[in-house]
This record gives sequence, structure tokens and C-alpha cells, in this order.
Amino acid sequence: MHNEFEPACRRMEWLDPFYKAVWEKAFEKAIPISGTFELTPRCNFNCRMCYVHLKNDEIPHYGRELTAKEWLRIAEEAKQAGTTWLCITGGEPILHPEFPEIWEKLSQMGFFLTLQSNASLISGKIADLLEKYPPRRVKVTLYGADDDIYESVCGVKNGFSRVNDGIHTLMSLGIPVSLVSTIIRQNQEAVQKMAYYAYRHRLQWVPTTRVRASLRGGDTDVTGLRVNEMQEKHRCKEIQRRIREKDFFDPKRKPCTYCKDYRVGYWVLWDGNMRFCSFLDKPDISVRELSFQEAWKQLLVYEEALEWPDQCKECSAKNVCFKCIATLATESGSIDRVPEKHCNAIRNLYEKNKGKVNEDEL
Repeated sequence: MHNEFEPACRRMEWLDPFYKAVWEKAFEKAIPISGTFELTPRCNFNCRMCYVHLKNDEIPHYGRELTAKEWLRIAEEAKQAGTTWLCITGGEPILHPEFPEIWEKLSQMGFFLTLQSNASLISGKIADLLEKYPPRRVKVTLYGADDDIYESVCGVKNGFSRVNDGIHTLMSLGIPVSLVSTIIRQNQEAVQKMAYYAYRHRLQWVPTTRVRASLRGGDTDVTGLRVNEMQEKHRCKEIQRRIREKDFFDPKRKPCTYCKDYRVGYWVLWDGNMRFCSFLDKPDISVRELSFQEAWKQLLVYEEALEWPDQCKECSAKNVCFKCIATLATESGSIDRVPEKHCNAIRNLYEKNKGKVNEDEL
């Protein structure tokens, strides 16, 4: 069934034609060409919207962090299975107790490495390490443009100053930097300043208003965080666009077929579980206990078996609802249920806009 759907790489207009051909072949043969290693749930920031961060004394209640030896064993097997692109993230990955060893050895294995970090710890020995073993890119989370906003969002003093120093250190080393921002009520007034910061430094910037509750033990309370009016505006525009362009969802498609990592990518979480989505609390496929190849095979089986909840298949707005399985799960608490509040909002927007196209076309 998977071959009925185009791979996500065909929609990646920015991707080099050579690499696009590589990704197409990986999709065809289900080669895990792209991976993410979530080294740790530790972080030196305490961002309000984080779905991963655990305090040090909470970690043993949820699992055990993989050691450098375990990560490197998984990496060797992933490389043999076809992994070429590898993102290293957390929490704050630099806080893994053995981060320098992990980073050096992964670099020497020849992966195309991306580091995702808040950049506040990129100085001294870490800067020296990245200079010696530079990543293809560092994706920096930017949550404001001054220290006051960072204190409100991330719960730390001098947060922006430290992040800014880290960004400039990376730029001075010639390491490409891009910025990603989650917009919540506590930093929505700083959006223009963040945009200007990116423009002034000539850095790619990707903002999002998407805030998801945590299914993985984090204490994220989305109440009071979401910029509801911005999300409502985006939803309305998206539904109008889909109706106008007749860009409809196919309700027969399985959830994972909409994910860019379908058949080509995976996450290995800090506790050693392999999943296709970092927001979910399923499946529990342990790469600590299984070989990488066996875990990947089980993940593919899980992806193919995953279905939308029955309510989705019967919903009047099913053709225009821009959902993913993580949205449903984090809103409702389970991949098997729908969040009534979220679904009612989508249906109401659809009812307001469906007159723009003939009903029988929907």
C-alpha cells in the first residue's frame, strides 16, 4: 500500500536533486536513511512548552539514559542499515555526561550531523570540539530577543545573552546556524524582534505556534501557553486554501504516510526506545535489547498497522482536517481517541468555509 503515496521528499523543493533521488530510493526500499538520537532529557533551561525535559531526580522514574558505548553501538548498526543523516538532540544534548565522546565518534563515522541545541553551552571545550568536528548545521532554539523574555519562557537568568553568545561563537567558527522558535503567550510580543534578529544575522528562522502537551513525563501545561488567536487564524487560512485548491486529505491513507520520516526515518529516545515520532509514548521498541535492524523492522510493521480513530473516518471535516496522529494523541491522551474540543473547532471552521466549493466534491 505504501507505494500508492508519494514520499515526502518529493515535496522538499529545497532538496538537491541528487539527494532527492537518494531519498526516493530509500523510501522505495524502506532504508532508514535519516535518524534522530535524543541523547538526554536533561536541560539547563526549563522552557514552559517543553515535552521532553525531566529534572535529574525524575529521570530514574522513567528510564535510564543510554551510555556512550550503547549510543555508539546503535550508531554503528544504524550506519550499516543505511543511516546517513543524523540529528543529535535532547533535552539539551550537550548535557549528556559523555557528549564529547559521543559527538567525536559519530563524526568519525561519517554521518551528516545536525546538532539541535539551545546554544547556551557552546563555549570553551564544547566550542573546541565543534570546531574540530563541525556539524553540517546547528539548529538553535530561539525563544526571545532579550533576557527578560527568556526568563519568562525558559525560567533562567541571562538566557538570551548566553544563547546569543553561543550563536556568535558558532558563526565565528563558520558553522551554519538556523533558528527555530515556538511562539507562546509569554513571547508573542517578541516575534518581530526575533524575526529581525534572524534577518540581521542572515539566519534561517522557522517559527511555530504549535504547542503540544507531553505524553512522556514532562510537566508541560498548555493552559495559558497557546496563542489561540494566531492558531485560529492559521487554521482558517489552511482550510480555505485546501477548499480553494481542492487539496484534500485522503481519509483512506494511514496516519504515518503523512509523516516525512515514513519508511525513511526514526527517533531513538534517551531511554533506548525507537519511535517514528518524538511526541508519542508508543511504541516501545527497545534498541537497547534488540539490534537496530530488528527494531527498524518492528517500527515499519507498527507504522503500517497504525490507523486513524474511527471518529476521524466518519467526521464531516475529514477531507480538510490538517491533523497528524501526534496532534490527536497529545490533545486526547491516546492515539485511539480524538480530542473533542480540537475536532469541534475544525468542524466549525469547515462549516463556515465549505460553501466555497461544491459539497459533492468533498
